Amino acid sequence: MIGFGKCRAFALATVILVMGGPAAAHDCMPLALDVIHVQDGTTLASLPAQPFTLVWRNSVTHSLVQADYILGPQGQIIQTAERFAAHGPGMAHDGAGWRIEGGQMVIDLHRDVGRLILRSAPAHENRLIAGDTVIDLTQWPATPLEIRSPDCKDPPP
Repeated sequence: MIGFGKCRAFALATVILVMGGPAAAHDCMPLALDVIHVQDGTTLASLPAQPFTLVWRNSVTHSLVQADYILGPQGQIIQTAERFAAHGPGMAHDGAGWRIEGGQMVIDLHRDVGRLILRSAPAHENRLIAGDTVIDLTQWPATPLEIRSPDCKDPPP
């Protein structure tokens, strides 16, 4: 039979394990949305944290694609939708999960993308749109760029 003290210790250990213990994910209030040069960590642009859209020209169809994102409670980037005029030759335009809105095909998503790294090119017309701000990502051509919320990147001490 387990003594009263051992029962309390076991119950406390179980609660800590269920809650994730000291290594549990922390919620943070994302304050910034940054464009980072991946190779040296330099911040190239910084905006207040907010929903944002990446826009680029598809290399096959040459039509514009828009991907919408939000910042999650741990600063993770979550894709919420993708919009485009055509998704490629030979693909059906009436598949499950698609809808037409304003002449564009729309896929609603809730996809944690992990690290959002891209390489811009002038021909692809890469843009980041957040609120009223538009950042031309092609000003850093052929450079690996990361979009992230830096204040939520590392857990608090």
